Amino acid sequence: MELKQMEYFKTIVDCGSISEAARILHMSQPPLSMSMKKLEAELDATLFVRGNKHINLTEAGAIFYQRICGILQLTDNTISEVTRASMGKTIALGLTPSTIPFVSDMLAKFALDNPDLHFDIYDGSTFEMEHLLDTKTIDAAFLRSPFAPGNLITREIKKEPMMAAIPSALLDSSSKIKNGRPISVKELGKFPLSIYRRYQSTLTSLFSKENLIPNYFSICDDTRTTLLWTRNNQAVSVVPKSLIDNENEFIICPIKSKELETSIMFVHPMGIGSPPPAIAQLIPYLDLL
Repeated sequence: MELKQMEYFKTIVDCGSISEAARILHMSQPPLSMSMKKLEAELDATLFVRGNKHINLTEAGAIFYQRICGILQLTDNTISEVTRASMGKTIALGLTPSTIPFVSDMLAKFALDNPDLHFDIYDGSTFEMEHLLDTKTIDAAFLRSPFAPGNLITREIKKEPMMAAIPSALLDSSSKIKNGRPISVKELGKFPLSIYRRYQSTLTSLFSKENLIPNYFSICDDTRTTLLWTRNNQAVSVVPKSLIDNENEFIICPIKSKELETSIMFVHPMGIGSPPPAIAQLIPYLDLL
C-alpha cells in the first residue's frame, strides 16, 4: 500500500465521485479506478460501492478513511517539521484575520531583532488554528475568544468590547442613535445583523433575555465578510472594537452588555519542551502589545 493510494482514496471520498476526484488530481478516470481496485485487492475488502454519480462507503471503507486521514496528517506534519528543521531556527505561528492588524507591528519588530529566524505563518479561522495546534503543525497562535482552551497554555493580551457598526442608511430621521452613544440589545434587535459565528450563541442568549428573536442577515467567520454587509447598507455588524477604531463610514456604538467582550489571546500547547525556544524568544515581545 502506498501513500499515493491513500491520497487518491481520500480525494475520491472527499469529492464524492471518482470522476470529480480524477479532475482534482489532474489524471484520467481509468488509472484512478484501477488504482482503487488494486488497493481493494490488497486489503481484500470492498471500500466503496460505485453508483451512477456518487460513491457510497462500505463499513470497511469508512474505517479505512478514518485511519488514513490520521496517517496523511501525520505525514504532512512530519514533512513540515523536517523542512522547518532544515531551514534552521523557524517559528510556526497561527494568526486569525481579526488578530493580524493587532500583532503585525510587534511581529515586525521581533523579526528585525531576530534576523536569523524564519517564519512559517498560517492564517485562518480560530477553528482552523485550534486544529493546527492540536496536530502540532504550528507552535503557537494568536486567537480571539471565545474558544475552548483544551490543552493549551493561554495568555490574555487585550480585552475589548464588541461594538455595533451601523450604516447610516438603516437609520431614519427620528432615530436617536448617534456615533459613540451606547446602544441597548433591544435597539440592536431592530436591525438585520451581520455577526461572527462564534458569538451567535451569546447574542441569541442576550436577545432571549429581552424576549426578542435576532434577525441574523449574515453569520460568518471573517471580519471582512462581516463588515461587507455593513458597507453595502444591508446589515449592522457586531465586531470587536479594535477592528473598527479607524472607520469613518459607519456609526460606531458600544453595546450595553458586559457579556459581549472578547480577548486577543496568545496560546501554545502545554507539555514537555513547551514552549519551543523560538516561542520563548517571542513571549517577551507580547508586552509591547
